[in-house]
Amino acid sequence: MTVILWASLPLLRALVQLPPMLTAAIAMLAAAVVALGLERWRAPDQRPEPDKSAGFWLMGVGGLTGALYFYFLALDEGDPAKVTLVTYTWPVGFMLVADRLAGRGLRIETLLGALVAFSGLAPLILNDSESVSTPPLAYAAGLAAGLSWIVFSLYLKTGSPSRPTNYKRLFGGVAATALCLHLLLEPAAEQSTARDWLMASLIGIGPYGIAFMTWGFALQRCSTTLLGLMTYLVPVLSSLFVVVMGWAPLSNSLLVAVTAVFISGAITQASLPRPRFAHEPSNAASQPSDTLPPIPMPAMPPLGVLSWARRRMPSKQRVPEGVRAQNGA
Repeated sequence: MTVILWASLPLLRALVQLPPMLTAAIAMLAAAVVALGLERWRAPDQRPEPDKSAGFWLMGVGGLTGALYFYFLALDEGDPAKVTLVTYTWPVGFMLVADRLAGRGLRIETLLGALVAFSGLAPLILNDSESVSTPPLAYAAGLAAGLSWIVFSLYLKTGSPSRPTNYKRLFGGVAATALCLHLLLEPAAEQSTARDWLMASLIGIGPYGIAFMTWGFALQRCSTTLLGLMTYLVPVLSSLFVVVMGWAPLSNSLLVAVTAVFISGAITQASLPRPRFAHEPSNAASQPSDTLPPIPMPAMPPLGVLSWARRRMPSKQRVPEGVRAQNGA
């Protein structure tokens, strides 16, 4: 669902004639309303508590706001196809960082699968290149957008089913920050219609609201390697939607991209141990851990806040104080 909703974003964004950060502010406000409505359905003891930590503002609000702002900046400064290709290096970085934090180290299969997916995706994205001069600022902004996505995804992964993310406050914080950036850096919208506001709200309900929440849900329960590769389906499905709408013909680059993404998934998943069935004995050593264990680890530049992410992960079973005292005696 997450990938499909993200893939629909370009179609909805093309129907909005508003400044980028104003669109983001409206969309995130709508996403906050959706999160509030879903929270009402939860039992009182299952509702998320307010997160007042620095990580909430730096990795959550800051990461998502940075991803939106830097990506729009890159699109304004250079060739959209080229900066999008730079931005889509973030799944590779996310998979490598997640593997490192989970104690798996550097997996050759992850690198090979990501390389296959990225290589297949490059012709599809560059096929729409407008041959516009792209200065270093545009590439830097695209890279910053990708790094921001990594930080935001790591923040979502630090949650747990027993401690759900407070999406209401998260989306509200991003909406307020995006509105401030619009007022400071963008010209006012000269002409805005009800359709513009409706389309921006639909972006907040789907590609920004529900998609971000399902992305966080998947990060806490699924393999980060597989999820990282699935994100490469976003531009593939976006191009497929354009073909279905009759706005562009079916191209060979689209078929190559689809094939490459599925091959990369087979490469990375073939080396992982198969799931254990209920009647089989458990063997924890053979199962890859996809959580972030609370083991001291030096910060990895430029993501110095990763040490904070590790501290927020649920720690392993602790020895009770009484038992510890008896053992010490």
